[in-house]
Order: sequence, then structure tokens, then C-alpha cells
Amino acid sequence: MMRLFTAIVLPDSARSELVAIQPSHPDIRLTPESQIHLTLRYIGETDKVRTRRILNALTHVAFRPFDIELMGTGCFPNPSEPAVLWAGVRYHPVLRELYDSMQEELSRAGMPPPNRTFHPHVTLGRIRREKKERSTPDTTPIASVLDNFFNGEPSRFHITFRMDRFRLYQSRLHSGGAIHHCLQEYRAS
Repeated sequence: MMRLFTAIVLPDSARSELVAIQPSHPDIRLTPESQIHLTLRYIGETDKVRTRRILNALTHVAFRPFDIELMGTGCFPNPSEPAVLWAGVRYHPVLRELYDSMQEELSRAGMPPPNRTFHPHVTLGRIRREKKERSTPDTTPIASVLDNFFNGEPSRFHITFRMDRFRLYQSRLHSGGAIHHCLQEYRAS
């Protein structure tokens, strides 16, 4: 079985800028720079036969190049109980067209539709939920770090880059987090 997802790869310069706004605190597990991406669709566990169908289906996804704007910061599920910290993606109709075309082709390949609404974002970190106290007397309280992330300088960043491809990734879970391996890249027509 393979754990699959599709994503847009960010240029090195964009990933570097995003690393610069990641909040630093012992209770936040940051996304490593090499793993920063914009997820389009989490597909999940698939066997080899279904993976071949997915690889083929994605060759039929139609999209054209466009500029993606990353701006603002936020979290899931909400600021009073943050679990995932993210950088926002400004709405663009071509991004929606890409997503819809991908959904249509994956559906033809027998993949059920996702169980959540498409909310494009770039995950920058996750709040650790273990009960161990990681803070020391010198550590800034996490509430202050998060307030700065949501309302301070990080929330005002703005990055624009040209998107002309997406990738199908295999994700392998390890004790330190997931490691992503590109299975195939698909370019705009």
C-alpha cells in the first residue's frame, strides 16, 4: 500500500521566505523547508493497481500556468484550539479549475471524492499535543508566539510565484514526521 497526495511544489525562494515566518516554540513541530508544499488532494492509501490508474488519470488533468499568491497566516481548526499552522493562498479561478479537473479525472479512475472542502494552504507547523511540558522559564509562552504568527509581521507576508506543474507524491510516515517522494510530475498544457 502507498499513501498518496497531489501537491504544487513551491520554488526554493518561496520556501525560504516561508521558513522565515515559521513560529519558533518547543510545542510547535515545524514543517521542514524541503517538505513545504501546497497540497491539492490527499488521496490516501492505495494499492499498486489503483496507483497505476491514478498515475494515468492525472495525465488528463487540464490546466494552464498561473501566478499563485501566498499571503496571510492562520490555523485549523480555529485560533482557540490551533492544531495546524498555515500560510494562506489567495483565491485564483485557475487553481479552482485545476482542482476540479483533478477531482473529475480521479473520480473516473474510481477514487471517491474527498471528505473535506478544498481550502488551499501551505502547512508550516503543527502544535504538539503531548502532555509533556516543553517550555522552560526562558521560553516565550506559546500564546504569545501564536498571537505574533496570526497578527504580527508573519501575517503580513506576501509571496507570488508562477505555477506550471503539480506532482503526485508518496508519503511515508516516520517517527520524525512524513517523508515525501515524488512519483510523477505533471506540467501545464
